[in-house]
Amino acid sequence: MTEPTRPLSIRLAVKDIDHLAERARRISGTPTGVARELILSGLTDGDPFTQAQRLLKIERRLAVLSQDLRGMMTAADGHSHSLGQIEAMFDALLKALGGEVEPMEARHA
Repeated sequence: MTEPTRPLSIRLAVKDIDHLAERARRISGTPTGVARELILSGLTDGDPFTQAQRLLKIERRLAVLSQDLRGMMTAADGHSHSLGQIEAMFDALLKALGGEVEPMEARHA
């Protein structure tokens, strides 16, 4: 469970904001996220144990996200299969309503 957070506003020079934005772009993140991680890592005062705990916490969050993503992909595959079946039935219905009759062998192939 995560702790509640509160917003914090800071003023930075334009060049520092640009530097944050560039760093965020390199890691596909946001300047706010990069600033947050830099501040939190600075608050550890270089304590390796505290930094290791933060990294483990991040790793656990990534593992949970990975599991969620796998579950969503499995569900999407199931929906795709169902959609394919519905599409085939709809095509058969359209052919039947249009007067096209398929031979019995073709239906069960």
